Amino acid sequence: MPEMKEGGEAGDMMAMMSQMMEGMKAEDMMAMMSQMMPAMMEQCHAKMNPEEMGAMMHEMMPKMMDSCFSMMNTEQRQGMLSMCREMLDQMEAKYL
Repeated sequence: MPEMKEGGEAGDMMAMMSQMMEGMKAEDMMAMMSQMMPAMMEQCHAKMNPEEMGAMMHEMMPKMMDSCFSMMNTEQRQGMLSMCREMLDQMEAKYL
């Protein structure tokens, strides 16, 4: 799978997202992300082949999850891990 280079499309997207999120309230950020992420992924899907999409996810997902988990307490982390496992099981059942 090709690796995304620093400053590539994924890096540009992360920089843009960081600028947009500065100073936002948590609930505003959640609302924005829930509306924006599906649209962004559709746009990326139209521009990227599956290998590029996979490389972007390999680069961005661990960073995003680490950032989110670092702000949670133990109970919140456990709940999030359970939700992630359920989601992965659903994706596996749906696509594999």
